[in-house]
Amino acid sequence: MKPHPDLISPGQLGCLLFSFLSGFSTLFLMEAKMVKQDVWVSYLLGIALSGGMLWLLCYVQRQHPHLSMFEVFDRLLGRWAAKLLLAVYLVYILEIQAAAMQALTTFYNTVVLPNTSPDHILLLIVLSTTYAAYLGLGTIVRTVQVTMPFFIVAIVIISLFILKNVDSNPFLPMFRHRLPEMAYGGLLSFYFPFGKSVVFCFLLSHVTRKERLYAGSMTAVVLSGVYLCAATYLTFGSLGMQLSTDASFPFFSAIQLVKFGEYLERIEIMIIGIWTMFTLFEVIVLQYVFTKIVGHLFGLNKTQAFIFPVGLFFFVIAQKSFPNINDLTLYNLTIAPFSTLIPMAAIPLLLASLTYFTKRGIPR
Repeated sequence: MKPHPDLISPGQLGCLLFSFLSGFSTLFLMEAKMVKQDVWVSYLLGIALSGGMLWLLCYVQRQHPHLSMFEVFDRLLGRWAAKLLLAVYLVYILEIQAAAMQALTTFYNTVVLPNTSPDHILLLIVLSTTYAAYLGLGTIVRTVQVTMPFFIVAIVIISLFILKNVDSNPFLPMFRHRLPEMAYGGLLSFYFPFGKSVVFCFLLSHVTRKERLYAGSMTAVVLSGVYLCAATYLTFGSLGMQLSTDASFPFFSAIQLVKFGEYLERIEIMIIGIWTMFTLFEVIVLQYVFTKIVGHLFGLNKTQAFIFPVGLFFFVIAQKSFPNINDLTLYNLTIAPFSTLIPMAAIPLLLASLTYFTKRGIPR
């Protein structure tokens, strides 16, 4: 008997989560620009907060092993309250997908395809992610497993060459910023990238071994933090603090310093190609989960037919959102860290509390 195509192992979940968190994480380095050499403290705070929320969500799923997270919402909250909170996640997904797609479009329009219309780039992204989401979770995970070795090998090689340009430890001297500044940097890193892992609560029921949910998920979060911290270290060390702060895409500016002789001077183009494949998994997962939530809200048994309309909806939302990169940066630094706390922190806390009290027979 063949396994169900949408069932995945904890290791596969970890691979998918790593790609989901790591793709866009090095694009802007927002918190790094704010707290500079103390950014590693902010990364630790973001990882700790995300790890706590993931533990709560995995706890909820383990206590309801035969239910999807949608059904868990219904059981714990009641039908209408569940619909309301699931709608909050729809808004959250629209928020982060619009930011992600506009960021990728702006990057390509600035660095690689300056003469191409942003709408054309955006449309190509949507068509690619729509087809991938249509193929199903099993295919998405297997594609991640094929792509990840190329991504890791490329990043390791380029990092070793960037390391040659690092003369001193850019994270020294430590603790040069006040505690509130580092704490706000932690809030930024919780919002982006680590807190995005809460979206995976809707995929936990697809994992075969529920007892290893947290181990696989947290390993992915920690490894994505290591990758982000290493990229920041190399960027600061090779470009210098001031140039890293002024650059729009600092890590890729550091990659541009790497030369492999006369014929491979534009090695960053090859890296960008591999990196792009990796970043698209974030939008693919968001589109897949968004479609599943919509299907549950409207009682649809099959949702594949709605993946393309959802893709078009994503295109329109991304097209109308953040037309200027400065608007996106301001939003990410000031509004989004607070507006996303409800789906990233409040709802996981609520679900875990209701699960705990229900299992102990305490009336809600």
